[in-house]
Amino acid sequence: MTSKSSSMKKLSALIFILLTYCISSPDTKKNSGTNILKNTSTEQNDLEKNDAEDLGSQINTDTDKTVKEDTKIYTIDSVDAKPYFEGGINKFQKFIRNNYYYPDEWPVINGTVETNFIVEKDSTISDISITKDAGYETGKEAIRILKKSPRWIPGIYNHKPVRVRYYLTIPLNTNHE
Repeated sequence: MTSKSSSMKKLSALIFILLTYCISSPDTKKNSGTNILKNTSTEQNDLEKNDAEDLGSQINTDTDKTVKEDTKIYTIDSVDAKPYFEGGINKFQKFIRNNYYYPDEWPVINGTVETNFIVEKDSTISDISITKDAGYETGKEAIRILKKSPRWIPGIYNHKPVRVRYYLTIPLNTNHE
């Protein structure tokens, strides 16, 4: 029973101190309780403004991160699953052979055209470039064919589709026989 009465005394003393502080505060002496309400609402408004600003900057930061992540281009070795042509590379090579146009006036060309492009998250190909051309506009023809390419399966990083730079060598044999 002594510990209970001791706790009650401490609680009563704490309440008394708080009431005394509130009553003797300079703000309350002027207009009895009006200033407390004004100060409380002003402080609350300031807090709400700060919270809104913090939230706004947090939203902008998150949006910026999302935009940066969306446009990042990964290398083929940095993704969890590499992009690939639906049906496999052999089917893609067959697509190239069936669609690559060799004008009759071209001499026999045995060589390669080296290309790279981005396999987008939506399975399309973009940013096609030629790093090695075998001459006679073979690079230009490779770009034409890649633009016609059916969709690919995009690369995956952290369980999400991502943009991946893909390198492809196209072997050429323009023998017209």
